[in-house]
Order: sequence, then C-alpha cells, then structure tokens
Amino acid sequence: MRDVVDLNELFPLILEVIENGGEFHLYPRGTSMEPLLHAGDDSVMLGAVGEIKNGDVLFYRRKNGQFVLHRLIKKRGDTLIMCGDSQRALEYDVLSNQVFAKMVGFYKGDIYHTVDEPEYLEYVKKQLSRFPFYRTNPTIYKFLRKVKHMIKRS
Repeated sequence: MRDVVDLNELFPLILEVIENGGEFHLYPRGTSMEPLLHAGDDSVMLGAVGEIKNGDVLFYRRKNGQFVLHRLIKKRGDTLIMCGDSQRALEYDVLSNQVFAKMVGFYKGDIYHTVDEPEYLEYVKKQLSRFPFYRTNPTIYKFLRKVKHMIKRS
C-alpha cells in the first residue's frame, strides 16, 4: 500500500516541480474519477497548466482549501465548470487561478497512457456528452429546474 501524505505538505514541492518544467507523479485518493482512475491502483502525471480545454483533467484547490482532481466540462471566461467522472453534480465556481496543474498522462496499474491516445480521447468525448448544453449554463439550468419543479407541483 502506498503511503498517504498530506497534500498541504506536498503542495510546495508539486508547485516547484511543475514551475520548473517537470511532471509530478501523484496517486489520487477517492472515487470521483472512476472508472478512469481507481484509488490505490492508478496514478496521474501532472504538468504545467498551459492552455486548458474542455475535457482536461485539472488539479486545483477549492476555496475551502481542499485539493481536487476533476475534469473540465466547460470554460466560461475565468470560471470553470468541473466534475468528477463518476459524478453528476457540476461544480460551477472554480476560477482559473485556482488551477495549479493539468493531467498530462496516467498509469492504469503499471501501463502508462498519454492524454493524446485515441481511446482516451473517445472516453473524454463520452464523459463530456453526459452534460447537455443546459447543464453547463448555470442560468438556463436554474431556470429549467424551476420550471420542472413548478410543473411537478401542478
């Protein structure tokens, strides 16, 4: 079993490695990125953020201090809509300046995969397709939820 290290202690090292052009090997915990990543078995390589696009897996820190590795569903200016692969609830309030790294590759067990492989790109398309337009537009989504709720009550 891999040692569990407090990310608050590791964070300065992660930043230093990435800021100097390196990649950081991280074993994420939790189940939010299943089936792509299984805690304890799979790991990610984190690199510089650079340009981000829908479908990228980003390493960021929430306003409450929690570190998160989730997929970018939609970018709206400086605001990012994020979600774990095994989740349905979108996170609408992540800002670009909260992102510190991007997944550039991942290990499934001992086998390394890049984010440019055709099989992975198909997986990303499937993940993004779970969220229709109205889900990635908070204003429209809230309006449609209210309409749905009003219909149920009548």
